[in-house]
Amino acid sequence: MGREPAIRSTASVDEALLSGAETMVVVLPTFWSMLQLGTWWDPPVDAIVFAVMLGIALPRALRAVDRSELPAALGLFAASSGAAVGCGMLLAPDTCRRVWGCAAFSAGVALLVWQRRFSPSLRRPGVIASTPFIAVLVAPRSIDPTWTLLGWMLLAAGAAMTWALTVRALSGLAGPPSRPEPPRRRRGGPRSSTRMAVQLGCATAASFAAAQLMDPDHLVWPVLTVLIVHSANQGRGDVLWKGAQRIIGALAGTAIATVLSTWSGTGEASTLVALFATLAVAAAARPCGYAFWAAGITAALTFLYGYFGESASEMLDHRLLGVLVGGAIGMASAWFILPVRTVDVARLRTGALLALCRDGLSAAGRGEPVAAFEQPLAAADERLRRLSGTMRAAGLLGSGTARELRSVMADAHALACRLLGLAATDRPVGHEELGLLARWLAAAHEALTSSGGRSGPRRGMPAAPDGPGALSRRRRR
Repeated sequence: MGREPAIRSTASVDEALLSGAETMVVVLPTFWSMLQLGTWWDPPVDAIVFAVMLGIALPRALRAVDRSELPAALGLFAASSGAAVGCGMLLAPDTCRRVWGCAAFSAGVALLVWQRRFSPSLRRPGVIASTPFIAVLVAPRSIDPTWTLLGWMLLAAGAAMTWALTVRALSGLAGPPSRPEPPRRRRGGPRSSTRMAVQLGCATAASFAAAQLMDPDHLVWPVLTVLIVHSANQGRGDVLWKGAQRIIGALAGTAIATVLSTWSGTGEASTLVALFATLAVAAAARPCGYAFWAAGITAALTFLYGYFGESASEMLDHRLLGVLVGGAIGMASAWFILPVRTVDVARLRTGALLALCRDGLSAAGRGEPVAAFEQPLAAADERLRRLSGTMRAAGLLGSGTARELRSVMADAHALACRLLGLAATDRPVGHEELGLLARWLAAAHEALTSSGGRSGPRRGMPAAPDGPGALSRRRRR
């Protein structure tokens, strides 16, 4: 047990290096491919930037997609690419079409969240389909409403997706298949997917309105911050906690890159080098925390706009204000508009992980191998682990329910790790060990029920508190 932190630290470093390398292996060939087209034609700058931004987002999103979900992901990506470019064309300044563009953009990103209600398996393809909306938003210039540019933008999307799929196939970095979370319906209210879609749509529309009032020529900072704050929404507490980190990171990245970009001029190669170096660092730092990712990607955008002639020092106050306003709008929307409580999400995922542990123990009791549950168990454990930081912060800030749930989550994590270890060794489980794990599972179920969850202990299981979280609760009492 004493060596566990060291093992986790090494895994984090490996994951960071892998994430950075994987992203740049897609971004650089995508950029090179678009430049090579200049040998015969003249690809517009907007298409090149669009391809690079997709190259940043697609590798990580594709890693979580199972092979059976790829057709749906590719279909949604193709449709959303055309829709996103169409919205970008309507966002041209000083035209009445901008109102329609803002409305269509807000409805588009909300629709990609809302469609999860029809099938949980559409969640991960929907994440991939949302990437063109973020990519088109950061275009350094207004997108001309022409068929030629539409064709170039779709070609850029195809190039980025081709390289992302190639790297995924060659590297074997696809995540393990897992059961998607079932749709949840609150008593007397809509499903969580509907709530989150309304939150995102309202926040995006409000950020467009705020950007129009503050700086009509630069819509990107408030709107992009809202999209970043609401990405991977796991409840209002999660949005608040990760949103605060992302705002701090975005502010730091904007300020640092603005100062550094004063040393380079418009169109200089050094600015491009700084841009891609910053992207590499941002991709590597993403697994380490949301603040680092937000700082890196915001700094990269600052270098991008500096390369196309935007004055760094003159725009610093606009950028900082836009990040602050967008972050405040995003967090307020998640907190006040049809809120989804993060503790409810944590209870659901803890119950799902314990259910898989129960199935694995039942199979072991019948003499069947536990290895059949290894992949879904690992995926469910990872889903629950994503909430650890948020629940830790909620417990430190005084939420008693969060503190109690953290103990149950610790039980579930430890039990899942024990079963994953058994699955890896593929050895039979003795009766004594099986009884210990069964009592551990019963104690976790009982603790989940006492914390307000709906899952209760399974009949016939003794409820001896033998898990580590149960022991810590006994000590506090």
